[in-house]
Amino acid sequence: MTPSRREFGAFVMAGIGTAAIPATLLVGAADARATECGCTAVAQTAADVPWGGPLAPDKPLAKAYADGAKALAEVDDNPMIRWQYRVWCETGYRSPGNAGTGQPVDRPVDPTKDFVSPMGFLYRDYVRPMPAGGVQFLDNAWYFGTDFTGLVIVRTPDGLVMLDALTTPDDMRTQFLDQAAAAGLDPRDIRYIFLGHAHGDHVGGANLIRDEYAPRAKFVMGQPDAAVIAEQRAELKKNKDQYTKEEYLARLARIPSRIDIEIEAYPGHTVGMKKIRIGRRTEATAMLAPGHTIGQMHVIVPVVHQGETRHLLVWSGNDNIDAAAQYAISADFVQGIAGQEGADVFLNTHAYQGGAFSHLRALKADPSAPNPLLMGRAGVQRHIEIFGNAHRALAQRLVDGTWKAM
Repeated sequence: MTPSRREFGAFVMAGIGTAAIPATLLVGAADARATECGCTAVAQTAADVPWGGPLAPDKPLAKAYADGAKALAEVDDNPMIRWQYRVWCETGYRSPGNAGTGQPVDRPVDPTKDFVSPMGFLYRDYVRPMPAGGVQFLDNAWYFGTDFTGLVIVRTPDGLVMLDALTTPDDMRTQFLDQAAAAGLDPRDIRYIFLGHAHGDHVGGANLIRDEYAPRAKFVMGQPDAAVIAEQRAELKKNKDQYTKEEYLARLARIPSRIDIEIEAYPGHTVGMKKIRIGRRTEATAMLAPGHTIGQMHVIVPVVHQGETRHLLVWSGNDNIDAAAQYAISADFVQGIAGQEGADVFLNTHAYQGGAFSHLRALKADPSAPNPLLMGRAGVQRHIEIFGNAHRALAQRLVDGTWKAM
């Protein structure tokens, strides 16, 4: 008997396949349940398989999940939704430098539109800074940064909200602060900074905002990643003698000084949600949804476009296929909250994901250009459902031995 989605999720909640468990243990633990899904885990070594991605055709359960994702992707021609299926279900997410012995490596078809090649290799050598002044993709929302990593600013009636914080203080200065005035934004109005996960390319500029522009700004982060941040600061201070004073201060500046609001998991679960009151008229929804890191967080913020209130879902990062089973659980959770909150606009702060960088650039050149970020409620639901199904398929492929984690 094949497991249902609920049963599949129960495997994760029972401690199988969480973000903290290496891929080898995920496969090993799932092997005990192989008879339930009609498949057998396959032992592999790095010497005889490619580094990541597909190795063999899908077995029935993985194929069923992937086919479900494909059907959802083909409902319309939104390029970001179709990218979601192509990359996670068909090709994987790999670096050309780690392809594996004998595995062919192809190039992107058109790097002005997509950095991921047809076979699933991600190229960063085409990345450029976003156009000066950032990109206003909604009436009160902007993207600043590069084609690869950025931050989102939403201007609410109660002040500015920042989502993610770039890689370094220098990046924050050159990619946002030096350009804010051209967009009609004052960094002193920032009230909340939502840090989607603990990786350095999403938090490194946060301290600069609070230290020099908005001392009352509050940092919000998933509790498990907040603990990681605290450990990083403690470890750095413990070993400060290993660095010059300049090196130490530079490293310390890139680690958030404190997290003011932590989004905790519901008791007995890995996911959780908290409403954040930005001010009297504005409320954001922060969701703890592990996968990319153990404390990954996504946020829904009310926005305005063409005079209409919309709800923007800002997703912070993707990838980490060895956590695919947990990602499936998190996607289901976020999908439910997104439906409840009416999320109808979607953007990942890694703008290359979904090819969003090319659409942002097109909107900068012509604000009347097609805007696939405006997915509508049904589109956002399908977008997340595809991601969830893709990761159910990926988790099963790891069990089957038909894909290798990265």
